Amino acid sequence: MTYIPETPKQVIPKQVAPKPAAPLSKATSAKTKTSPSSQFIPLNETHLETVLGWRNLPHIRENMHSTDEISWQQHLSWFETLKNNAGKQFFVFMQNQRPIGVLNFTLIGPIKNSHELTAPCIEWGCYIGEDNVWPGSGLLLEIAALDYAFISKNAATLYAEVLSSNQSVLKMHKLFQYETLEDRIDEKPEKKEGTTVTVKRFLYQQKQWLTKREKVLSMLPKQIGAAAQHIHFVD
Repeated sequence: MTYIPETPKQVIPKQVAPKPAAPLSKATSAKTKTSPSSQFIPLNETHLETVLGWRNLPHIRENMHSTDEISWQQHLSWFETLKNNAGKQFFVFMQNQRPIGVLNFTLIGPIKNSHELTAPCIEWGCYIGEDNVWPGSGLLLEIAALDYAFISKNAATLYAEVLSSNQSVLKMHKLFQYETLEDRIDEKPEKKEGTTVTVKRFLYQQKQWLTKREKVLSMLPKQIGAAAQHIHFVD
């Protein structure tokens, strides 16, 4: 059986792309009046079918390391591998007890930035699979990833990869003040021969987030900061 990696880069629907703080319309204000609960639970058999459905959505597949559609058997094989890999954590994003996406972390080796080799760090990826989600859910994923890595797990460095075509996530990383690394060019063997994609690479240091966190959150709409207080992880 051919194993097709399901680890995402980062996929956030256009409708939840970040924007600077601004007055809210009446419609948006009504939707965001009550902060949602954001709970991240480890992936289990209950959500396998749902996650596979998300994973095979065209706009999510095109942002994966492999854009091939995943079969049920390949999905089960990946899940078995995941359960036996202590260096990976894969969470289902539950918004008000409803599954809407995923957030994953992978322990990787040192990353070279402009100054030095970092300590071994954590790479993160995510996607939102549902359309009808709370406005700002992508921002909550970003906050959840940074807080989990640096506050819950005391990681030294967080690493991320985003395709150059994924403008919503690129804007989000700029807003959160990630360090930008040198681009990487990847070939796409499943597409026409010679097809390449540009991978944008980002790094965040723990000390940076702990110092900048409150300032960054103050730049976001107030309802995002309020909702960030309702983010919880179940390990």
